[in-house]
Amino acid sequence: MALVAGGLGYYTYSLNKNKEATEADLNSQKEQVLKDLNALKGSYDKVVDDNKNVNQDLLDARDKIGKYIDSLQNMKLNVSALARFKNQAFALAKERDFLIRKNDSLARANTAIRKDLDSVSVKLDDTSAKADSLARQANSLKKVVEAGSALQISKLTIEAVKGTKNKITERGRAAEKLRVCFTVGANRIAKSGSRYFYVKVVSPSGVTLGANDSTSEGENTVNYSTATHFIYDNKNVDVCDFINRTGKEFDKGTYKVTVYDDRLNEVGSANLLLK
Repeated sequence: MALVAGGLGYYTYSLNKNKEATEADLNSQKEQVLKDLNALKGSYDKVVDDNKNVNQDLLDARDKIGKYIDSLQNMKLNVSALARFKNQAFALAKERDFLIRKNDSLARANTAIRKDLDSVSVKLDDTSAKADSLARQANSLKKVVEAGSALQISKLTIEAVKGTKNKITERGRAAEKLRVCFTVGANRIAKSGSRYFYVKVVSPSGVTLGANDSTSEGENTVNYSTATHFIYDNKNVDVCDFINRTGKEFDKGTYKVTVYDDRLNEVGSANLLLK
């Protein structure tokens, strides 16, 4: 439990000091983070078991830690993912301390946990001494965390369709619109709620179809055909959008679709050949 907060500074410093860490080192650090997260969850379990009237916030926090443990156990081992989970472990440790203080009925349990925190106060002081050097790495660490929460897509398709039932056709003369579909993958730590992806369809002659509008995010600027809206709840979600015909017919040739996430990073592309 408190060991998570005490060791986080060392974990982050180690990751950024040696980005060529061996697989054995990564496995060792992964197991340590799992151990700390399980200890943190155990502190919540004890409070829940010892008290009949438990604040709902405590129950929600315990469930959240369980999800992070599952994600870490199943993750693809890499430096970026470890950095993300160590930052999350630190945040969860701070949240635990706040919630237990807030719950008046858990005063005795809070006292016991505070004793554990005191036992590692010296380690926390040592960690704070490294703050200046870690501050210079803040921007790169932020990018590591953002990379872990980025959404990915699969099953990207582009088809020409016609009629009210959107029957698929391979002929440009018959097509009335282009249908672009993809699946946004599950991500437990990504932001949920209303999201936008940007779909760009380029004709054989190099013209961007549809709205032919542009948007910017940081240093990235994207010209797009349509801004596709969907509601994301951290689970797989299927998304489709349409690009209408503007002339008499779609030209023959190869059409390319590119999909960008809401940070304007390219997440997929596909081609369609119309006869």
